Amino acid sequence: MKQINPFLTYAFIVLFFFLINGCKSETITTVNSLDGVSINFDNEGNGEPVIILVHGWSNTKSIWKTQVSHFSKKYQVIAVDLPGFGKSGNNRSEWTIVSYGEDISSIIQQLNLKKVVLVGFSLGAPIVIEAANKVPDHVIGVVLVDALQEIEMQIPPQMAHYLDSVMMDLVNNPTKEKMVGGGFIKKNVDSSFNQIVSFLEGASHIGWRESLAGSIIWQNEHCTQSIKAVKAPIIAINSDLQPTNVEAFRKYVPAFKAKIVEDVGHLIMWDNPKEFNWLLEESIQEFIRK
Repeated sequence: MKQINPFLTYAFIVLFFFLINGCKSETITTVNSLDGVSINFDNEGNGEPVIILVHGWSNTKSIWKTQVSHFSKKYQVIAVDLPGFGKSGNNRSEWTIVSYGEDISSIIQQLNLKKVVLVGFSLGAPIVIEAANKVPDHVIGVVLVDALQEIEMQIPPQMAHYLDSVMMDLVNNPTKEKMVGGGFIKKNVDSSFNQIVSFLEGASHIGWRESLAGSIIWQNEHCTQSIKAVKAPIIAINSDLQPTNVEAFRKYVPAFKAKIVEDVGHLIMWDNPKEFNWLLEESIQEFIRK
């Protein structure tokens, strides 16, 4: 019997493992926006639909830590740092909601995602609306989290100025009293406040005032038109801090649904993660069945 050359056997094994590992795709966690800003995101799990989580003003992708851990067991989950926040770049001149929507659509296109559920919290809500309109064939559902309760509301200049002063003071001089009094957190106050401080500390604030102003412009000039244009179904998961005007929303999206979580603050996913996750999973299943 002819002996097998041990060197050839070793070489074959090395080549086999090289080919196997070479076929594994590297997990992408950064893309560039249309205007050249680096967008960083967590990218965990596998499975469709892909859930894209978009944070609110002045916070980061870390607000979704519990959701990423929970949903990545079943789906691919992407939690984004918007430009100007977290680990994403801030070298941008246009801090509009439309620009942010293009950022999310860039992730969808560059990662070639086919079936996506967009989830936007607070400022992230109008952003996912704009993103859904950029890539309608890729989005099967949109979830708005504690936002756009009054979609026909107009914000006059004096109110815009007041909001600017209050919100900038909140991020420059955060206290537990302000966070609780403003309705941001209601449960686990100490730990939640520490988390808020952690993503405010060391932040550059570049683009923060401009993005806040951009959200007000969007509310006044684009909100109802943009919402009406969305092809995918829209569901809101809101707190009971203020009533959700479902009737007004249905003038533009007849099938709109609002799911209300009681006795929580603005950060629903922190104050009651169990119920929030359950409602989000329920919503995803509704989108799949459409």
